[in-house]
Amino acid sequence: DEMSHKFFTVEEAGALIGFLDAILERIRRNKQRFLWLQEEISILKLIVECGANTRENEREEKVNPDAKELEEKLAQYNAVEKEIEKGKSAITDTGCIVRDEDQGLIDFFSVQNNTVVYLCWKKGEESVQYWHSIHDDFESRQPLIQSPST
Repeated sequence: DEMSHKFFTVEEAGALIGFLDAILERIRRNKQRFLWLQEEISILKLIVECGANTRENEREEKVNPDAKELEEKLAQYNAVEKEIEKGKSAITDTGCIVRDEDQGLIDFFSVQNNTVVYLCWKKGEESVQYWHSIHDDFESRQPLIQSPST
């Protein structure tokens, strides 16, 4: 919720970039793995369902390697999902706002020239160089001319 966000100077926001970059990268990798597992799981489900229809023997069902693999993949899937959530929480715990974890868009509440604005950063940028009004989105961001928090 909005209450938990803190206000950042340009320097404070900039100091978080290394951390944010690493976490966003981890989220990105986990999301790729997540999609891959989703695909694997849907294929295995089909195989297991088809197999189950043709099996009379209950005992054989227990040692069905596809069913076993499906179970393992589902466990991995849940673990990856938790990792993604953990990554997002790690970012929001710093007080900044994740606008889009896929593009790596992050906003920071800030006071510039006695006005509340968002400082913004995108994964790949070396420092926090932009801001936008709290009524606008990332598209309307403008460059910080000099560090207004000095």
